[in-house]
Amino acid sequence: MPNLSKTRLLFVFLFFLTALFVLLIRLGFLQIFKSSKYYSIAQNQSRALVEMQPARGKIVDRKGRELALDVRLDSLYAVPREMKDAQKPILSSQLSKILGKSREEISTHIDKDKLFVWIARKIMPAKAEAVRRLKEPTLGFVKESMRVYPKGQTACHLVGFTDIDNNGLEGIELHYNSFLKGVPGWRLGQRDAKQRELISKEVEMVPPVDGYNVHLTIDEVIQSLTERELSATCEKFNASGGSIIVMDPKTGDILAMANYPLYDLNNAKKSSTDERRNRAVTDLFEPGSVFKIFTLSAVLENKAVGLDEKFNCEQGSWAVAGKVLHDHHGHGMLTFREIIEKSSNIGTVKAAMRIGAEKLYKTIKQFGFGDRTGIVLAGEVSGIVPSPKNWSRSSIINIPIGQGVALTPLQLASAVSAIANDGLLMRPRIISHIDDNDGRIMKSFDPEPIRQAVSKETALQVRSVLLGVVSDHGTGKKAIVKGFKAAGKTGTAQKLLPGGAYSHDQFIASFVGFVPYDEPKVVITVSIDEPHPVYYGGDVAAPAFSRLAASILAYWEISPVQVPSEVVKDANGVSKKTKKSSDYQQELRPLEPSPQGIGAGR
Repeated sequence: MPNLSKTRLLFVFLFFLTALFVLLIRLGFLQIFKSSKYYSIAQNQSRALVEMQPARGKIVDRKGRELALDVRLDSLYAVPREMKDAQKPILSSQLSKILGKSREEISTHIDKDKLFVWIARKIMPAKAEAVRRLKEPTLGFVKESMRVYPKGQTACHLVGFTDIDNNGLEGIELHYNSFLKGVPGWRLGQRDAKQRELISKEVEMVPPVDGYNVHLTIDEVIQSLTERELSATCEKFNASGGSIIVMDPKTGDILAMANYPLYDLNNAKKSSTDERRNRAVTDLFEPGSVFKIFTLSAVLENKAVGLDEKFNCEQGSWAVAGKVLHDHHGHGMLTFREIIEKSSNIGTVKAAMRIGAEKLYKTIKQFGFGDRTGIVLAGEVSGIVPSPKNWSRSSIINIPIGQGVALTPLQLASAVSAIANDGLLMRPRIISHIDDNDGRIMKSFDPEPIRQAVSKETALQVRSVLLGVVSDHGTGKKAIVKGFKAAGKTGTAQKLLPGGAYSHDQFIASFVGFVPYDEPKVVITVSIDEPHPVYYGGDVAAPAFSRLAASILAYWEISPVQVPSEVVKDANGVSKKTKKSSDYQQELRPLEPSPQGIGAGR
């Protein structure tokens, strides 16, 4: 019996000794060969890596007024794994009332077996305070940036908007997202056994780099005036849409770019794709009679016709190239100047035939039509200007009067700015520079001359004719700006239907002009889509130009008096006045008519 007890004791002793030996071997294996793995797991359990979001850069106007900025708001999260099951329905009901969300949506989140779930992102301070009063330990907050647009609808098609994570989706927000977004940082801290961060135990931190600020060329006041005028005009004439562009002809700066309809940037998700379209750069239209400005420029640049040379306008009906060309009002003999002032299709085509397709096409291209302007906005289209080799027999009739070509409102504003700028075409500019919060410039966009579209002499001649358009005897008399001399051109274009025919009840009414005449400060292009029942450019778009131009000049505090001539010094250093373009108009002698017959160059 005693021997049996000893045997049992020995067996038990050897068993535990073997077990201890195995445990020692296992422990040694873990300590030596698996130490790095389990050290990493321990570190992950005890450390908190928190991403630190940068502040998105601001978008401001030319005077530094904020159009888009970031504010810091609370985002609410929960720790479902620490919640009691009986507590969850009560908490869902409480949060539903505070946040304005359904109980089902909140329950979906807190029923998950997770240590972290979002309940609501970027909530208003009043709601965050109401949640804090619940004193629920399984709820917490993280500060996040929210994009805010303090001007609401102002410049909505230019500025664009972001998503919930501050990524740009439209406009400048999208196109310059990489500059605006910044670079995230991170903070490495310690966590306790319940996975709560110990702020006092911070281990390491890399601060975020805030995004850069984008400075636009637009003036927020002029933009607001422009949007108000555009909305009022479109609503008055029941238009489906429209665009107005205000441009500085000397620098190419876009002072305003408005589209109708507008939408609220702070509630962009409620807007449609059509409402968000920047029509000024994405929409093509046949310009109609405003295009006669460039036919006039081509004829004068090639010295084919004098402004006082007369043409027979056939009393408003002329059979040519197998078609009958009509004028809105019948005229007999008109000078070339009067042809443009009264917007005669017949007279314009007869003058264009003097130079032919190649020279007309060359001048049109010199003004930038058929090519993108190069403005830094997404979605810009190039337009349509067919090469003469693709012209049909009737192209020499259609193109001079603005049919058979297609352009954007921005291209039109840019081209007319060249006329107002002594023939020099400037690249449209919407951003002046990008800088950081300390004012250091990261990227600059200087005014950029493209080319001399036409000579200064031609530009001054064209300006003198456009002055006559905006007069009591011209088609643009409703564009007159009280106290100032203005110049411009009306246009009423039939819209092209899908089948290729022109509509008889859908039109685009337009006007483009500049003011003051002697020293143009601003070019304004007005384009109204499908106005009715009134649809003529002189009745719809010209008055909008007049009112907007007057408002801008008043904002600039430019007095309604004659703008003085330029003052230069002669060779002896004595100051003297140079001739203004209005003086030039009076002293121009008619150019010798071309010996070529009507229709030459077809």
